[in-house]
Parts: sequence; C-alpha cells; structure tokens
Amino acid sequence: MTRITIKLDDELIQQLKQAAAEAKMTQNQWLASLIQQRLANTFPQAVCDMAGSWHEFPQQEELRAGFGEDITRESLRF
Repeated sequence: MTRITIKLDDELIQQLKQAAAEAKMTQNQWLASLIQQRLANTFPQAVCDMAGSWHEFPQQEELRAGFGEDITRESLRF
C-alpha cells in the first residue's frame, strides 16, 4: 500500500474528523471511501434508489398510446 501526503487547512481537518467520526470510520477509511466513490464508473446508490420515483413522467405505454400499431416493413432483398 502506498502512502500519500496532503495538506489541509485547520477548518477542513476539523470537518474531516467530524465526518469520519459520524461515519464511524477512521479518517483514512473515510478519505479512501470518498476517493473510491468519486472514481467509480457507476451511479451513487442514492441515485439508483430514485429510479422510477418520478411518477409525473409518463410511462412508455402512455407515450406510445396515440401512435397506433407498427406496420410490417418491406424486405430490402433484391
């Protein structure tokens, strides 16, 4: 494992200590978790939890309701 050194002002250090304590983590664990979240290629869990929660947005069936049925397409074979 590699060590890194960062410089933080006193106010930011206090905020880090408080955030880590509230999360019941060490400062190192809290920072590592934050970095992992920031670098992840996925949406945060809070965003995933909101999926489908906007009821005012119409569903697929509602959007397609007035368009009728699709017709069979012609073959492109020659």
